[in-house]
Amino acid sequence: MNKKFYIIEIYKKKNIFDVFGQEIKRSIEELGIKKVKDVKVSNLYKIECKADKRIIEKIAKELFIDKISDGFYVYKFKKEKKNWWIVEVYLKEAVTDPVGETAKTTIIESGILNQVDVKTGKKYYIKGDLNKEEIEEISKRILINPLIHNYFIKGKK
Repeated sequence: MNKKFYIIEIYKKKNIFDVFGQEIKRSIEELGIKKVKDVKVSNLYKIECKADKRIIEKIAKELFIDKISDGFYVYKFKKEKKNWWIVEVYLKEAVTDPVGETAKTTIIESGILNQVDVKTGKKYYIKGDLNKEEIEEISKRILINPLIHNYFIKGKK
C-alpha cells in the first residue's frame, strides 16, 4: 500500500464555548475591524502513512480528542462552509513541529501504526462582511508569523 495523507480536523462541539476563537475575534476588533460576527478555531493534523481512513479515525477518537468537548472530521479535501473565510496556518518545512512530533510518537507508541509523519496546523473560520484585504491584514497581524508559518486563505470571493 502506498502512503496516503489525511487531515484530522478537531473542533469544539456546538455547545462548547470556543475560548480561542473569541480571543481571536477580540484581537480583530482591536485592529479596528468591527465586522466580524464569529470566529471558530480548529486544530489540524496532516497524517501521512500507509493506512486507510478507518485507522485514521481510530487515531482521532482514541488519541487526539476529548470526547466530551471535541468533535472531528477526517478528510483529504473538505468542502468549506458558505459565508465564512477560512485561513489555514501551518509551520514551514524547515521549522520544527514539536506538537507533530509528539503526536507521531504517541501514534507509534500506541501500536496503531509503526510508520507515520504528522504535521500540525490551525484552521480559522471567520464569519463577517469582510473583504480579501481585511482577511490578509487579520492573517498577517494576528494569525501568523511570516518567518515560521505558511498560510492559505479560502472562502468568500
